[in-house]
Amino acid sequence: MSLKKKISSRLYYYQWLINTRKLREDFPYCHIMDIKGTIDDIIKNKRSISRFGDGEFRLMFPEYQLEFQENSERIREKMREVIGSDLDNHLVCLPEPFISVRSFDIATKYWWKKFINNYGPRISPFLNKNRRYGNSFITRFYLGYEDKSEKRNLKIIHHLKKIWDQKDILIIEGKYSRLGVGNDLFANAASIQRIICPEKNAFSCYDHIFEAAIRFGKDKVILAALGPSATILAYDLAKLNYWAVDIGHIDIEYIWFLRKATEKISIEGRHVNEAEIQKSFELPIEFAEVYQQSIILNITV
Repeated sequence: MSLKKKISSRLYYYQWLINTRKLREDFPYCHIMDIKGTIDDIIKNKRSISRFGDGEFRLMFPEYQLEFQENSERIREKMREVIGSDLDNHLVCLPEPFISVRSFDIATKYWWKKFINNYGPRISPFLNKNRRYGNSFITRFYLGYEDKSEKRNLKIIHHLKKIWDQKDILIIEGKYSRLGVGNDLFANAASIQRIICPEKNAFSCYDHIFEAAIRFGKDKVILAALGPSATILAYDLAKLNYWAVDIGHIDIEYIWFLRKATEKISIEGRHVNEAEIQKSFELPIEFAEVYQQSIILNITV
């Protein structure tokens, strides 16, 4: 983007921000930890986390559904239960832009302020100004931030890796998520097992997924990358004293960081629902065998 366009977009954003400020004046200010504080809490207290993003909030209301997850009365009830929960070993995480967009680029600032304009009055009753929340952006640490420097992001990545350092991990993911395949994100884990779930509407198999997590996840760090189902799963597992982290888009963000991406690009061998063009789902042969060996269960609709 040229300097002229950058200046114009900033001017437009700040004018728009002023003109729409009344739409946000009643939105509650919550205590949301920064990324480092959230990761520290997960590690120190073996805290399970459930992350709320725009999709999870939309699924709390009957008229909305996502491209990859249908809505239902049950998912609405579960999502509302999670956001109102208060377990000692579980942390609800909210988007950092709910309290500040200072660290983000213009496009991200605008997107989240617009989200609050549109949804703020409906989600405000579910937010508690007197409780402490984690930061949902621990798994979206790169692309939306103004500072995309190697120094900042390597520090976050190094810290994230401490969660599973020398631990046995169970990854519960969609069919084409393939966390850590072809990169070193989980190279410091003691072992990796995977449960593969449907890439769309995973919640339709939720009971089966939950039972499998209980069966195979004992004494492991469970990393769930399964959209809104992971938000609910981490909470339900925490109630049984399992350690489950709703890990979301971490692998995609890591690859975008490695490739120095400046926009949401597609990744070969992955389903990237936010990219405009999808590349092949075929895995390179040098990664396919190790990936297949890590799979202990396939769950289908």
